[in-house]
Amino acid sequence: MRCCRALLVLGQLAGSVARAGAQEDFSGIRTFLKASLVDCSADFSADIAVLGVPLDEGTTARPGARYAPREIRDASFAYAWAREGGFYYIDEARTVLAGKRWVDCGDVPIAPTRPGRTGDRVTGAVQAIRRRGAIPVILGGDHSISFPVLRALTVPALTLIHLDAHTDNYPSGPDNLDHGTWLHRAASLPQVKRVVQIGMRGLANGPQGVELARQMGSTVITSEAIHRNGVGQALAKIPHSRAIYVTIDIDVVDPALAPGTGTPEVGGLTFQELHDLLIGIGTKGDTLLGMDVVEVNPYYDATGITAQLAARIVIDLLGAAIRP
Repeated sequence: MRCCRALLVLGQLAGSVARAGAQEDFSGIRTFLKASLVDCSADFSADIAVLGVPLDEGTTARPGARYAPREIRDASFAYAWAREGGFYYIDEARTVLAGKRWVDCGDVPIAPTRPGRTGDRVTGAVQAIRRRGAIPVILGGDHSISFPVLRALTVPALTLIHLDAHTDNYPSGPDNLDHGTWLHRAASLPQVKRVVQIGMRGLANGPQGVELARQMGSTVITSEAIHRNGVGQALAKIPHSRAIYVTIDIDVVDPALAPGTGTPEVGGLTFQELHDLLIGIGTKGDTLLGMDVVEVNPYYDATGITAQLAARIVIDLLGAAIRP
């Protein structure tokens, strides 16, 4: 009887702890920051809606980015306890995103070997999120998924801010869309009026890509320039716009800090450089139309730190862009 009573008391205590710390443990359905899971085509109310696109058929190097959305969601549990009260930066003594309503729309259904059909589904899902007045946060997938996302943003004008180790602006045929050609298509969308590219570096880009960037009027800021001149000079080259969309390839970060990616290139940004850039970029638009984080490849990072970095990137940029 004593044993049974002890077990009962322990069970009651465990239940109390579980209820008190419901946002702090690692149980439950894997949603971003443990937000409510919703159908993006149904009626919902939120400030921020997360959508996964587990596609890596546009990869030309190491596949595996299709598994990133689930890994990033899992890694986000480290910060889930702060979702409702807001995220506190101890060094700056500030709290961001307090009281903002988050939902997770799950993943877009992928049509294997039919990227056109998958792309249409991505565009439709993003349109549905925007009709609800929420900011879409897209977890890729490889970088080809950014084109169908941008296609959904039917606004008069937007500035596309692209953080990456590679220019990704090579031309392609009508039947091809991959992670090295998506920007060439995106820049031709009527709503994309300006492109700023940050983080290109090293031996990862050829002269053709640089020339194509010049032809499209893109501002290119290399990682080397940021290392030499600082983040402030880079931010000074980004004009203020009424609306911005930010796409972040995780390989913009040095692979020593983010090894889980398909096309690593040495000499990337430090975390502090990226953090300071995101805080500054968040103030560059009157409206953040959306963002994506792509090219996380869990196969190449047994520690999971790359996925956690991706989750932190989302919080940093949204926290800077969504003012109280």
